[in-house]
Amino acid sequence: MVCLPTCRAIGRKWGSLVTSDPYQAYPSFPAGAPLRLVEEPAVQLIAVGPHKQRRLTVAFRLILIIPQAFVVFFLNLAGFVVAFLGWWGALFMGRLPEFAVTYLSGLARWNARLYGYLYLLTDDYPPFKFEDDPVYPVVIAIPPAGRLNRFAVFFRFILAIWGNIVQTLVTYGAGTIVAFIAWLITLITGKLPTPLHLAFTAVLRYQTRYYCYLCMLTPTYPWKLFGDEPGAAAPVTTTPVTAAPAESAWGTPAADWTPPAYGTPPAYGSAPGYDPTLGYGAPAAGYGAPAAGYGAPAAGYGAPAAGYGAPYGYGNPQPASPPASWLLVLPQSAKTLLIVFIVLGLITEVGTQVARVVGADRTTNSLNVKTAAVSEWNNAFTTLKTNMSQNSTANCGQSLSCYTTADSQLAVSLTSFANEVQAITMPPAAAPDATTVVAEARKAAQDFTELSHVTDLGLYQGTYSGTGVNQELQRFSQDVANCATALSNA
Repeated sequence: MVCLPTCRAIGRKWGSLVTSDPYQAYPSFPAGAPLRLVEEPAVQLIAVGPHKQRRLTVAFRLILIIPQAFVVFFLNLAGFVVAFLGWWGALFMGRLPEFAVTYLSGLARWNARLYGYLYLLTDDYPPFKFEDDPVYPVVIAIPPAGRLNRFAVFFRFILAIWGNIVQTLVTYGAGTIVAFIAWLITLITGKLPTPLHLAFTAVLRYQTRYYCYLCMLTPTYPWKLFGDEPGAAAPVTTTPVTAAPAESAWGTPAADWTPPAYGTPPAYGSAPGYDPTLGYGAPAAGYGAPAAGYGAPAAGYGAPAAGYGAPYGYGNPQPASPPASWLLVLPQSAKTLLIVFIVLGLITEVGTQVARVVGADRTTNSLNVKTAAVSEWNNAFTTLKTNMSQNSTANCGQSLSCYTTADSQLAVSLTSFANEVQAITMPPAAAPDATTVVAEARKAAQDFTELSHVTDLGLYQGTYSGTGVNQELQRFSQDVANCATALSNA
């Protein structure tokens, strides 16, 4: 179980939390009868702020995050393996194995701190560790999952589809122009506006809840993107335990005082038979004077036993103030921003899919064009080679009519080849070479036509040398080879 942050721990570093109702206060609970949650306990997240940030770290936030992103990338890769093994364990045992709970819980905390820093929720650089850090401005609490429904575990990826759609859209939307505007405002003013801070907090909380549900850290589906209802019961109720009161820095407790039920949870999980309806541990009512807006302590609760200042055994020798509420009540401005995120995310996703389809169509069309062009080119070139072989002048000797007849046939063959190549729809990469081949073929055809009109054997050699037909054929042969190579590589 992840421990709850204390007002005193956070306050020492960041001052008082924003208490203008975005983070609802705890109600006062009477002592005595066990309290039960109305809903299944969900993964909770709290982010301190908004507060002043250093403009230098804001300006280079994407660069500063690189070491964290590099480490988290490989940790997430390992997380896939752990989640896969944990899925099999949860399927057969009905609960997530302890090693998977420990690793995936730590990874959830690390990712929450990383994205909280990236979303400008805090200026504090994330620590490189899996363990909970109650002093860090972004803290999550994961309730013990207890027994898991094997049917829900088996179909977890199918059940998580809707959550994946929501978190994809809102994440895409939060990463569009809104992220740049938020960065620019924070860079200029040194502070992220409250509506944006709350909207990004809601996005981060939903991302964390989706991840924890997908990884079977919790059976609770990721709902409540738009925050909690005002006046809702704080999600921290449990059965109080009875213990002898003791003197502490908070004074002498009343006779009916009951200490907070923090206890020592089983390391990030619950032993078989743990009641899953129990929550995170009740806040210690009456821990002295709470921060403004955090609710009044229950009457007569006095002071907690000495040493309760460090819930869940984190070793803080000072007694703690009441923990900040996990309720996230969003004003209309933050809810409007979340709607904008979803709309922008939808536009981004649809645009990406359309671009992907168009790109695939272009790729397919290019492949079809290339296949057809290669086939037509091969047919035209094969016909040309056959005609040139049949009309060779190697055996003409001193027969002028043999030469002129062969030259006339070659002129026709080259002209036909040029027309066929010109009619081929070439890929863009091969089109320039094909144009050059057509021009060279027509030029060679003209030379052979001129030779076919010579009427004197003595003049034939001079005309042959004068037209430069031999050099023309060499250039034509090289251009044909270049075009074939370009067409093959297109």
